[in-house]
Amino acid sequence: MAQLIDFIPNDSEIEAMTAPRNAKAACELQHRREVKKRLEERLEAAALKRAMGGDFY
Repeated sequence: MAQLIDFIPNDSEIEAMTAPRNAKAACELQHRREVKKRLEERLEAAALKRAMGGDFY
């Protein structure tokens, strides 16, 4: 029977695995991160507005 060994990569290995391979991929990744950040900010603002009792719609 084969042994299973759990291996957790460190931060530098994770960065190396997820790093874009070329400039276009890096640009797309940066754009996705910016869009995600804006979306999260809008959702947080909407949740805060709802929590304060304001009309969201």
